[in-house]
Amino acid sequence: MGKYWIFDFDGTLVDSEKPIKKCYEKVAKEIVPSRLKTAEKILIGPTLQDTTKLILGTENLHKYEKFIMLFKKEYDENLLLDTRPYLGVSETLKQLVTRGDKLAIATNKRQAATLKLINHYGWHDYFQWIACTDEKIHEIRNKNKLVTFFIKNNPEFSNAYFVGDTENDGSAATHNKLKFIKVKYGYGKNQNWINFDIYNSINNFNELININ
Repeated sequence: MGKYWIFDFDGTLVDSEKPIKKCYEKVAKEIVPSRLKTAEKILIGPTLQDTTKLILGTENLHKYEKFIMLFKKEYDENLLLDTRPYLGVSETLKQLVTRGDKLAIATNKRQAATLKLINHYGWHDYFQWIACTDEKIHEIRNKNKLVTFFIKNNPEFSNAYFVGDTENDGSAATHNKLKFIKVKYGYGKNQNWINFDIYNSINNFNELININ
């Protein structure tokens, strides 16, 4: 019987840190230059909305809509396709599907950007569902609820492995009683993992083939 997998996207399947940080820094420099150092230190993984609020700080929240608009325009038009899959991801996804496993994605990344990259890589047929927290469904505005909502509608994934790189992913796995596999090459390597139940850890994506 095949296994079930739910994957985070940024920091797990693709290395998007450089283009995303470049975009945050460019927009911050343009509209809130005093907050550029904050933009340079942000963690890739939270939603665009949450990261924008962090960069702006309470004193600049009146620029929130402008920041979001400029980020989307710059990232989608000029930087998105600078994102690259991690080594072995395309081959491993294909192997998992070929042997009969079922795959899904749960990500804080915007749906439009996620789907554009997945189509660009030729991955779309690999996934049973692709869930993004910016979809217009009230129940899924954070990753914990996102995964809960889609498992409810796809109960065969209730015993899935959840593969991710940040505490946010570990929390979603714990909240939904999934086996969490931590990727060591992602963006959460310096986070505090002491309170998380980690089923397994991998250094390279192709190690998933042998997970039991």
